[in-house]
Amino acid sequence: MTTPDLCTLAISLNTLRWMNLIVSIFFVFCFGGICGSFINVIVYRLPLGLSVVRPPSACPKCSTKLAWRDNFPVFGWILLRGKCRYCKNPISAEYPIVEFIVAMLFVVTYTLWFADAHTLRGIGLDPTLWRPEWARDGIARMWPIAILFASLFFSLVAITLIDAKTFHIPLVIPWMLAGFALLVHPLSAWWIGSQGGLRRSPHDWVIPVVGWPLIGLSIGAAVGLAIATQLVRMNVLPRSFSDYDEWERANTPDVPEQKPESTDEPSERGSAVLRALFFAGPIVAGLFAGVALGLRFGSTNAFVAFGAGIGMLVGLLLRSLVPDGERNDSDPAWIFYPHARREMCKETLFLLIPIALGVAGYFALQRSGTPPLWLAAFGGSLFGLIVGGGTIWAIRIGGSLAFGKEAMGAGDVHLMAGVGAVLGWIDPTIAFFVAPFMGISWAIGAQVVSMLKKNGESAPKALPYGPHLAIATVLVVLAKPAVEAGLSLIMQKTINLP
Repeated sequence: MTTPDLCTLAISLNTLRWMNLIVSIFFVFCFGGICGSFINVIVYRLPLGLSVVRPPSACPKCSTKLAWRDNFPVFGWILLRGKCRYCKNPISAEYPIVEFIVAMLFVVTYTLWFADAHTLRGIGLDPTLWRPEWARDGIARMWPIAILFASLFFSLVAITLIDAKTFHIPLVIPWMLAGFALLVHPLSAWWIGSQGGLRRSPHDWVIPVVGWPLIGLSIGAAVGLAIATQLVRMNVLPRSFSDYDEWERANTPDVPEQKPESTDEPSERGSAVLRALFFAGPIVAGLFAGVALGLRFGSTNAFVAFGAGIGMLVGLLLRSLVPDGERNDSDPAWIFYPHARREMCKETLFLLIPIALGVAGYFALQRSGTPPLWLAAFGGSLFGLIVGGGTIWAIRIGGSLAFGKEAMGAGDVHLMAGVGAVLGWIDPTIAFFVAPFMGISWAIGAQVVSMLKKNGESAPKALPYGPHLAIATVLVVLAKPAVEAGLSLIMQKTINLP
């Protein structure tokens, strides 16, 4: 073969690589747009208690059933010029924005994790720097895990939008996410294990796996949660916040008062930023103090966890010292519920059963040897669920008992339990400590926007903690190399996370 023929062949192969990449990215974009469209359905219908499957999509103004071309993600809204084809009423720009964001989130993830690195290096992008080690095995082997992570992002976007609008997280979303993770991890691990395991990763699995004692702990705690839940349904154990709906109806006026102009004054905006800073500052200080003590006494992880926990309690105390001002439309009603301490006692009683069975399971499986990969992966997913939800639940109970107000929502507990089932126990723990910085960023951004607004326009409303947890989780997943570099700097040793 002559030199010109070799050049022609090289150009043809390069062209084929680019065509394959473009087609793959286009397919992922379309898939993400479809998922974003379904998220819009969930966000609209689920808080209203409606089915997300039936009836088919219709215009909310004229109730006309929409044709397939009207539902085309992103481009359908553009072609319709933002108006209903039938009644000409405007269609909210939120729909295409959500579809586009989800589509681009999927595209970025696919490009960084699975796209052909050789082709991307031609334009100066090296995705291997941000590629998880398990993803280097390729999409052909790791497609079940890729779908699981897509489900995670899907759930986090839906939860963020619903929680931001309603201050409520529908528990069915994190429950389904956790159930899916508890199926995918062991089944995928069994399949990959039968082929020799992960080929291009030093880790056993895509999440931290656990040994026999922690498998016993996780199973025992899960069984305990199931038993305690059933006892609540049988009215053997008291249900927490059982009188909340009645209290809210009695203490919420039928016609809300007009929001006073003072809620947008600089003093109020400054208080929001100050509360966020007072909350996050002690956490960061506790982390660094834990690192310093850990390096000195040789138990870094224990001191970091202890320091962060103390920092969280101090942050909650300092934040409570900053006045919130008068109640306004952006304040959720549960903040003012007066019996939080009493209800936390009920939740503590509920947790005694899973704690006892978890401890029993830990000691019952004190055995040597390594569990099979599928069981270790299942244990890692279940242990992540316990740690992710348990961390938030501990802060919820401790903060509420200390300050007499519900410190964290129950939905946040379920949210991080679902995240833990997908990511294992390390990533949700890191995301929990990143989330306060998301709160600070939102508070500062809201203050800047409110200062720039004119004509009496209101400032962006305060967000519940769920969206901050969700955004922090996405950042931890996509920026894992940066997280590892930061932890390596803090810990003074190389950190390589699954």
